[in-house]
Amino acid sequence: MHPLLSRQLKHYMGANFVVPGGEMHNLFEAISGRYRELEYLARFDPLTGIANRRHFIEMVEAETARASRYGKPFSILMMDIDRFKEVNDAYGHQAGDRVLQSLCATCKIVLRAFDLVGRWGGDEFAILLPETPPEIAPQVAERLRDAIESTMVDLGMHFPFHFSVSIGCASRNAKDDNLDTILAFADKALYDAKRTGRNRVCVAAQ
Repeated sequence: MHPLLSRQLKHYMGANFVVPGGEMHNLFEAISGRYRELEYLARFDPLTGIANRRHFIEMVEAETARASRYGKPFSILMMDIDRFKEVNDAYGHQAGDRVLQSLCATCKIVLRAFDLVGRWGGDEFAILLPETPPEIAPQVAERLRDAIESTMVDLGMHFPFHFSVSIGCASRNAKDDNLDTILAFADKALYDAKRTGRNRVCVAAQ
């Protein structure tokens, strides 16, 4: 049984409450499974399996506090799929879903295990790079951009399908220690990458 459900039952039924066996036990197991499902959906995007926006912000807030306390660097990448609407319009939303899943799979290959990828909304993603100073973050972003551009997505067509991304990069420093400020810088850099031709990395002028 899920620990949260067990605590709630003991709270309402008494400390000595024991889940009975048989069909009642199966009922409680089903409820427990539903709790786990809801916990997952509260934190992760069901299509791609990565952090949703709320969970990503929670994790970045924790990293911001840690970095401020110990004087550690971190960087944020904001990433957007180039001309994603055209993919959906030309090949359908199922094809668009495959592109999103392919992007996230490539992120897992290229990035470190403790880097965090979050779905910011639609075809826009945010990436937390802990312990990554401003001189290193653009290199990571460029490596990721290149890997995504080289990835082939199987859309069930007779030719390989490739797509590209634009990435904006910003980093924590002594002047820009506020999370909202860093995210705004990264978002502005992403806008610059899209405005100047797409399929490129732009670094925030901080």
